[in-house]
Amino acid sequence: MSITFRYLGWTAFEITLEDGRRVILDPMLAGIPDLGVPPSPCRMEEFDGVNVVIITHVAADHVGQAFDILKRGKAKLVCDYSTRFKALEAGIESDRILFMVSGVRFEIEGLFVKALPAHHLSFSQIGQNSFINSQPLSYLITTPNGVRIFFGGDTSISMDHKLFGELYKPHVGILGVGGVNVLGQSLTELYPDEAALVAKWLGVKVAFPMHYRFDEGPAFAKELKKRAPRAKAVLLKPGEFYRFALAGAATAFLPRKAAKRG
Repeated sequence: MSITFRYLGWTAFEITLEDGRRVILDPMLAGIPDLGVPPSPCRMEEFDGVNVVIITHVAADHVGQAFDILKRGKAKLVCDYSTRFKALEAGIESDRILFMVSGVRFEIEGLFVKALPAHHLSFSQIGQNSFINSQPLSYLITTPNGVRIFFGGDTSISMDHKLFGELYKPHVGILGVGGVNVLGQSLTELYPDEAALVAKWLGVKVAFPMHYRFDEGPAFAKELKKRAPRAKAVLLKPGEFYRFALAGAATAFLPRKAAKRG
């Protein structure tokens, strides 16, 4: 059985599991013009039936429209501690929030989500005069049929990634390769050549670049071919799908207009 990835744009992905449940990762949909973050072509109402929302850290371009999505249904929120406080402030019920620090693993009806450290920062304003910060996270997501996905969020390169590859052996990696606009420059945590090395250390079969504005995606694909020729770089446009299955089953790119969820 296969799972389906849909790229929503910027940091946002939707994963449809083998059993049809839907997981949303860092759902930035609206865009942030000042940071150079474009809006997603996907509409909010498309996510009314989502089951799990996963957030890596509390930065606006990663939290995105998570709370709006949560208010439209009964999805669980998996997040760092800062995002928990922002969710509570937004009116999300505490019994729907599974908050994490690195090392923690939660199960949601056969879906396993393990928090791993990300080399970054996570802070946000809460209330009128206070700020909150906590540990930013990456995640290892294991589907009911055993597909292991590394979702990096915002992280810089670290030898931790080589350890993660040895310990967890992810099949799929989703890695940032660019950054937001800051005073005309790109605030980039992981450059394409570094991301290719991370993908090699992780040992993934398929790697999706995300979190970029210019030509970093093709640059990543070129670097990955040099550093890890057995890995496949998949560059999706916002709204496009990709189907993945473990060895022995097919993987396939699904054109945007012809694709169907699940």
